[in-house]
Amino acid sequence: MNDQSAPVLRVTDLNVTYGTNHAVRHADLVVRRGERVAVVGESGSGKTSLGNAIAGFLDAGTVEVETLELDGSSIERTGPAGRIPVRTPGLSMIFQDAMSSLDPVWTIGSQLVAVLRATERVSKRRATADAIERLRAVGITDPDRVMGAEPHELSGGMRQRVMMAIALASKPALLIADEPTSALDASLAVGAMQLMVDLAEQEGTAVLVITHDIELCRRFTDFVVVMYQGEIVEQLPSSRLDEATHPYTRGLLECVPTLASARLDELPTLESVRARLEGTAA
Repeated sequence: MNDQSAPVLRVTDLNVTYGTNHAVRHADLVVRRGERVAVVGESGSGKTSLGNAIAGFLDAGTVEVETLELDGSSIERTGPAGRIPVRTPGLSMIFQDAMSSLDPVWTIGSQLVAVLRATERVSKRRATADAIERLRAVGITDPDRVMGAEPHELSGGMRQRVMMAIALASKPALLIADEPTSALDASLAVGAMQLMVDLAEQEGTAVLVITHDIELCRRFTDFVVVMYQGEIVEQLPSSRLDEATHPYTRGLLECVPTLASARLDELPTLESVRARLEGTAA
């Protein structure tokens, strides 16, 4: 029986640089088995660089890391980023743009069957039947048609569901999802997040979500990691977000639209947060 308290992912002192620009500084992170962790921050805070460095999908820059372990095994990432990523067993990733992540000339069925056969070493017939069931599991009501479709023939929401099916088909210990709902409207975003965490729970997969949506974090994750200017400045349970003490986290929370803020003449912005941070530092 797996120890639910055991870390699936352990990161110590991870740094990402692009030339002289330090995108991620001294990041420490732990994700435990079955846990759902969100990394939040504004654009340019370093959260996507952190996720890509962990997953091995960084295509530029340099990575330095003291410890990077997935399910107890060390992963080598230190050095210049590779142009062609190498798959890491036990790790899957969902990208922000499903259209550019799916192969444009392969059918959906071919892509999903390829992952299933590589993972389970089953016959093509068995993998095809499994692929159809996995498409049904992500809410696609006409899986036979989708199996024969190419990515451009599907809507954005359907492509995102296909990406979830493919990412979880390898039964990973950790799923990294980079802004998985950014291309969806608000109602579809909630449904997509619910679907993703439900499927991950069924597979026993831990989830690391990279997002800017504070309310989705509060609703669908167990723990929140806040990044500001490349550094992790605060970590706390999602249920205790209102108890955050760092001024940047407080600023992110203040920027979430509410009925109260709708009555203000000027909505809160992160510019005021920066001013507050500079005042605190002084």
